[in-house]
Amino acid sequence: MIDTKTDISITTLFTRTADCTSRIVVNVGGAGSSKSYSIAQLLVHKFITEDHKTIGIGRTTMPSLRMTAYKLIVDVLKLYGLYARVKENKTSHTIEYKSNIIQFFSTGGREANIERLKSTNFHYIWLEEANEFTWDDFLTIDLRLRAPTVREYNQIYLSLNPTNATGWIPTRLMLRRDVTVIHSTYKDNPFCSADYIETLLNLMEQDENYYRIYALGEWGVLENLVFKRLDLNCLVPKEWDMMAYGLDFGFSPGWTALVKVMISNNQTYYQETLYEQKLTNSDLIERLSHFERGDIYADNQEPARIEEIRRAGYNIFPAKKDVKLGLDIMRREPLHITEDSVNLAKEAQNYQHKKDKNGIVLEEVVKYFDHAVDAARYGKMGLVTRFGFATAAPVGVSSMVTSF
Repeated sequence: MIDTKTDISITTLFTRTADCTSRIVVNVGGAGSSKSYSIAQLLVHKFITEDHKTIGIGRTTMPSLRMTAYKLIVDVLKLYGLYARVKENKTSHTIEYKSNIIQFFSTGGREANIERLKSTNFHYIWLEEANEFTWDDFLTIDLRLRAPTVREYNQIYLSLNPTNATGWIPTRLMLRRDVTVIHSTYKDNPFCSADYIETLLNLMEQDENYYRIYALGEWGVLENLVFKRLDLNCLVPKEWDMMAYGLDFGFSPGWTALVKVMISNNQTYYQETLYEQKLTNSDLIERLSHFERGDIYADNQEPARIEEIRRAGYNIFPAKKDVKLGLDIMRREPLHITEDSVNLAKEAQNYQHKKDKNGIVLEEVVKYFDHAVDAARYGKMGLVTRFGFATAAPVGVSSMVTSF
């Protein structure tokens, strides 16, 4: 049994959420506030300590769910030595413990199972990235929060960043009497690293709106978006005419991102293949050994890392870092992002131009949460320059090969 007072490290946000008795709890706040992790901890606690409970955890697509809330639940179970005691069924997307069950569900994509929810009643529901759902989705899901209970009360938890002040959550849901809103920022998370806090605070110098949303956790509206034509949840092409990788180095608080860029039928598809923190070059080289071989175009600010990877036997080249040109080329067609590219999709949806203090929109982009987008741009520019369309080929291009 988990004792939340002694056995696990918790934040004040965990306590505030656990103490809340409202039917609907909206955890909204800035980046790094531990919203999702705190809810995952709380639900694992309920899952292990209560009896005859059905817990539903959802996102709009199953691939995004697997990489976020699903992974968080499994990680928490493993961290506290509980995973060996549960029964996980990856086909039905369930985890069972004694009389309790967690059912993971999605409302869209190829693996959508929202119809199956209509025959299921839950005691607890968690909607991760809740602003991705529609109002109709929420009403359907809300009707399933009616499992009979004796001692405890049924609850639905929503976690999100406040990126849309005109969306259904602030304008409709938060007006209901059975809703409690819990606001949080990085200040509510004592485990937030100093480097990450500095990144958040630096947003003030780049974009006031970004700073308000991600540092202060206040409602805003993402504007001046770079990508206006997004085609999310695409299937990975079975065949492609040319392929390369884009690689953006990161350690902490940044992320190392590797994006596979494929051109098929004159359209470009982007697949996130790696998105991790605190990778050394040795770690990265080991990860690369698991992927299909192809040219890699990497952040040219890291020549030593590029050389080490080259010596390990990979065709890797410094990427062209003309941001304006690269984005212009990417925007000449819809941005086709594969359904398993969770972080790339989120970055692309939030990627925006800077705005100065006079309200003038600049060509520059906000440098925050852009590792996968940068990697995608490197890969696209690598293919464009190599095959001689849109821009001139780089020096030495004739010596490059597309596979090895």
